[in-house]
Amino acid sequence: MGGRVLVTGFEPFGNHIENISQLVAASLDGEEIRGHTIESLILKVNQDGAKTVSKLLQTKNYAAIVHIGLAESAKFPRIELLARDLLDFSIPDNSGRFVKNQTISGNGDRESTIFIQDWDVKNMIDKPEISYDAGSFICNETLYNTLGVISKETPCVFLHLPKVQDDARGFTIQCIDRMLRPRCVDVGAGAIISNRKFLAARRSKNEKHAGWWEFPGGKFEEGEDANQCLIREIFEELELVVRTGEKIGNWIYDHGDIVVRLHVVECFIESGDIKLHVHDKIHWCEGPDEVDWLGPDREIAEAISAKL
Repeated sequence: MGGRVLVTGFEPFGNHIENISQLVAASLDGEEIRGHTIESLILKVNQDGAKTVSKLLQTKNYAAIVHIGLAESAKFPRIELLARDLLDFSIPDNSGRFVKNQTISGNGDRESTIFIQDWDVKNMIDKPEISYDAGSFICNETLYNTLGVISKETPCVFLHLPKVQDDARGFTIQCIDRMLRPRCVDVGAGAIISNRKFLAARRSKNEKHAGWWEFPGGKFEEGEDANQCLIREIFEELELVVRTGEKIGNWIYDHGDIVVRLHVVECFIESGDIKLHVHDKIHWCEGPDEVDWLGPDREIAEAISAKL
């Protein structure tokens, strides 16, 4: 059974006749993401509005909380990872309150409870930026108050949207999806290279994702890094002794039931003859389009090809 996700936006403030955060939040009310229903709430741009959610959480629980606000001068959306213990208004709020250089609680800054390292930000809609400065106005105050009452297990973030954005609604949905999906599982993927070719292996019919081609490897065991994982996994899968080389990169992929972070590393055969245990076929590739790749492996194959 899914729970509820709270999405908040703000009323217009200052000289604005509308606020993109209000429009986006209102448009999402009742939407379902990963079996969770969105509940939208529009906040007042004053001290009461900044405390609305922290008071609401005394009687309600949410699977995730997303605050949205307007960033007037921004060109790209910002994912805010820190609420500062500071109020320093450049204009009065909608109640006329005009606070300069004051702390909110005196207890220091508060960090967002999301795991941004699992978000694959570089591939998100509208090229979002990571920010550690949510400002010093009502947006920051709202996030600060919310983070003060939730547990670390409840993902909560503030999204600052520019006045003009290609797909603000789609970006917000994407952020919510990332908040609700499982934590990434770290997996090593070995780019075994020989004679300017790289090895692809096909999953056998009794294995998950049967028939698809992949790079040999597997999940990290406790205490392992990518190199240690690949040396072990490639020997278990192919009976090859390999040494590792340069790291090619990381790729995050959502398989639905599991989200993996692939650590792709060059591997070079030291000894052994290939014997297949979880695969039924291998192919030495010169380029990325010679087999039917699983998940992001075609993109990985392009990156490997570019290095050969």
